[in-house]
Amino acid sequence: MSSRVPTDWAAIERLSPVERFGTAFGSVSDLEIVLWLVVSSALVLDVGLTAYGLSNGFVERNPVMREALDSIGIAALFVAKFAAVGIAVGFRLAWPEYSLVAPLGLAVPWTLAAAYNAVLLTSL
Repeated sequence: MSSRVPTDWAAIERLSPVERFGTAFGSVSDLEIVLWLVVSSALVLDVGLTAYGLSNGFVERNPVMREALDSIGIAALFVAKFAAVGIAVGFRLAWPEYSLVAPLGLAVPWTLAAAYNAVLLTSL
């Protein structure tokens, strides 16, 4: 059984946003914060570049996402991305000892996808 320590809300309010994030999620390393920022940037870039490519006649190669895009439009990209982020945050909270796995698992493929989209779009 663990003892509960009362929370000093006044002390938490004096923390910077990064320190508050660390308090909310336990110990968060600088590397993990950077990786989550990379995830956020890659998400925006991938969605933006995909939307731009689709508006210029490119076709989504992922058949599941292509069907979703045909059904609900560009919102399907946001739904898929935010669902993945939600799962990754849940993984991170459930297994804090593997805190870098979740953002790495999103940052690497999404950065590669954004880079691939950028290279394709330069051929326009």
